[in-house]
Amino acid sequence: MRRTLCCAAVVYVLSTGSSLVGPASVHAQETPATPEAGRTVRSEPFRVSPYLPLDHWAYAALDHWIAAGRITSLSPWVQPYRRIEVARAIAGIGAASLGAGERGWLQRLRAELATELSEIGDGAGRDAGPMRDAGVGLQLSGGGRYYGQTHRDVLRPELEGEFSEGRVLEEGGLDVDARAGVVAGALRIWRKGMYRNDAQFPDGQVVLRRDGVIVDDLSLRVEEGYLELQTRYARVSYGRMYRNWGAPGLPGFLRSSYAYSEDEIGYRIGTDRVFIVGMFASYSDFLSDTTHYVAMHRLELRPFDDLMIGLSESSVHGGPGEGLDFRLVMPITIWALAGDERKTAFNKAGQLDLWWHATDGLNLYGSLLTDATNREGSCCQLGGSLGMELPRLAPGLGLRVNFTAIQSLAYRTNVPWEEYSVENVGLGWDKVDLYLASLEADWLPVAGLWLRPKLDLLRKGEGDFRELRPDAETGFIPPGFPRILIGEVETTIRPALAGRWRTGGRFALDVEWDVGVNLIRDYNHVPGDDRTELVATIGARLSTPRWEFGWR
Repeated sequence: MRRTLCCAAVVYVLSTGSSLVGPASVHAQETPATPEAGRTVRSEPFRVSPYLPLDHWAYAALDHWIAAGRITSLSPWVQPYRRIEVARAIAGIGAASLGAGERGWLQRLRAELATELSEIGDGAGRDAGPMRDAGVGLQLSGGGRYYGQTHRDVLRPELEGEFSEGRVLEEGGLDVDARAGVVAGALRIWRKGMYRNDAQFPDGQVVLRRDGVIVDDLSLRVEEGYLELQTRYARVSYGRMYRNWGAPGLPGFLRSSYAYSEDEIGYRIGTDRVFIVGMFASYSDFLSDTTHYVAMHRLELRPFDDLMIGLSESSVHGGPGEGLDFRLVMPITIWALAGDERKTAFNKAGQLDLWWHATDGLNLYGSLLTDATNREGSCCQLGGSLGMELPRLAPGLGLRVNFTAIQSLAYRTNVPWEEYSVENVGLGWDKVDLYLASLEADWLPVAGLWLRPKLDLLRKGEGDFRELRPDAETGFIPPGFPRILIGEVETTIRPALAGRWRTGGRFALDVEWDVGVNLIRDYNHVPGDDRTELVATIGARLSTPRWEFGWR
């Protein structure tokens, strides 16, 4: 049923429109942008557009320009962005204000979004072209990735057992996006060897095994498949899409692309300055045999370019004999964090975010996270992060410092056998009982090359999210005083170099890597078990041009 709905997104869009204009590759020649810095792009009519996937190479440059204040129309915390939004954002960037490497990135982005730029005008004084009533984009990719171990979190590697072995796993897929009238959609079907080897799933299986000669262990998955109705001030979608609501350089606590996508109903209401974004889903597995309902909402305010304030909340409810509680699914349910005056077995988490572009060379940001259930004595377990960015150390070079502390980030109802972590829900970054400090740089030295040298320090305790408060008799925690870092603490120091390199030309080779040395003390919380391990992922993928077909 899910795949049928996902495929319907593309079938619907393909079937809309009257006359075929014809196929055209949009891999245009890389011509430099010429508008002056700070040029205001004139207001354009609203245009429907699919989203730029979160694993797209463009985000390295977009994140840097948002941090540097060169782009102010895109949220620094809520991704993905629509293709047309990115086109408008880069149309307003003056190439003269960029370093040589950044200008190369801008040229490639303008080639990638040539169709969208032609419809809105390119910011260089040229008029917008005619808007097409419908369009389809198609791209094929294939390659492989080496994993030193198959736990996706490089700071939590599997150093023992079957998942600790290095291996090369295949990757390949089909990406289709489309738009017609007031509807946009996408379908991304991928085969990945990681679907059979992810250490965070039972037996490593992300996708279910199927019996049969043809479909057995094909490891195919619909990564994204959605239809979205779009207007200027409101969007409503159905399907699966990767999203991230996180601070710069961090996966989102409540919503992250680290978790595998699931089918959901999503929405966004508002403008670039003030909007509510959220989702609702009904999941039936949750490590139990009952139905659970997930709702998540975020209110974001940007009163002026240099300040962003966000308020998010998430709830999970359900269980044996429990139905949908509409009050928890409503778009504005921040009030639900404060009271337990209902019989529904539910839990909740809330988050307050602040991002401040203090000067052209300094950003400050932070999050406060509260994680609570409605069980007696469970409120409130806290977490959050603080960070600072220096985005203009040199042309195309920025520095970021993050500090994160999480006592608990877990969801559970008041039924003991229905306790589960965020990752199993398929929403956010699954972390508990840790301190994490990170120092990292982002550098765009030449077109297509992004480098991120980084240094991480992780201290992780033995706290179990299933325990509301460990027994005071154990000596871990004084009565009534919860804290972080319980039991034997594992410490990891990891210097590493991550990055991405993408060639030019019609058929592009895309290479991604994250190579580091994990210096681990008391591995797996065993005193005296110290390890030094090379933990690396290196992937290479060859992509076709993004072919486009348009109707008018």
